Amino acid sequence: MTNQSTATAKESNQEPGQEPDIVKWVGLGFVIGLVVAVITLEMYGYIKHPSEVDKATIAEFKLLSLQTEADVRVSEKDSGKEAFCANDYLLVRPTNGNAVAGILVDKKNRPVNCRYGFAKTESEASYLKQQESKK
Repeated sequence: MTNQSTATAKESNQEPGQEPDIVKWVGLGFVIGLVVAVITLEMYGYIKHPSEVDKATIAEFKLLSLQTEADVRVSEKDSGKEAFCANDYLLVRPTNGNAVAGILVDKKNRPVNCRYGFAKTESEASYLKQQESKK
């Protein structure tokens, strides 16, 4: 039996009593494959790194058409945000009590203008009456 184990060890160029460490080589192959995959994804631009401009974006909005032939569905849940006019720009802020507000802009960072009186609500009508009475 010892002659047989010695013969097997000589054929595989290993010392008697040692077995190949398969787990070590499989783990090493996995790590190398993972590194190669990440480097390849980085080279082809599939991994996006955040920039300073991305940190400034809080939320993105879209415009729904009010055309009568379009079937527009709007969620019944509140968005948790409110919009208001300040210095002729449309500002949006959360309704959770935080005082942080932001200017609503389009994809090219152009601000969305607003004006009072276009579609008057009760609060805007009372505000306009107050402004006219001050003049």
